[in-house]
Amino acid sequence: MENINFLKNHVMSLIEYEPELTEKIESILEILLKVEAKNLTNRKSKVHLSASAAVFKNEKCYFIRHPYLKTILLPAGHVENDEMPLDTAIREFFEETGFSAVVDKKMKNFGLIDVNVIEIPENSLKNEEEHIHIDFRYKLLLDEERERQEAELECFLLAEDEASGEFKRYYKYL
Repeated sequence: MENINFLKNHVMSLIEYEPELTEKIESILEILLKVEAKNLTNRKSKVHLSASAAVFKNEKCYFIRHPYLKTILLPAGHVENDEMPLDTAIREFFEETGFSAVVDKKMKNFGLIDVNVIEIPENSLKNEEEHIHIDFRYKLLLDEERERQEAELECFLLAEDEASGEFKRYYKYL
């Protein structure tokens, strides 16, 4: 991740259409200012980037059960050295669900709908210490022209009333 200024601007532009996120975004920007750009894709650093995909079908959103955290989450993963968070969201959605997704050109800011700080506990199986993810969340479109491929994880669709509170506000982007 070389372009930290792009990331900061990307996050800041979220305030324009999600003003209720201002305080959260300002705290995330403070974290980004303290981290060297090269460490944002280093899985051994205390802070690194991840990205999630909110993809809908028939007014339901795709979710996975995280194999280590044992919780229901959006398909997501770590941002790699040669990626921007949007690329990661598209790649991880494909890897974890077997479905393809594309950018929703009707959305502002490449579909960025949220940014969160997620505290990740120590994982001795992966030899990872406790750390945080700055998770970029994108609303993408299901590419229904492509056939589903083999997936890493089981995925399932949840309606708004079935999703946890953290994800309920994403349904307004249907």
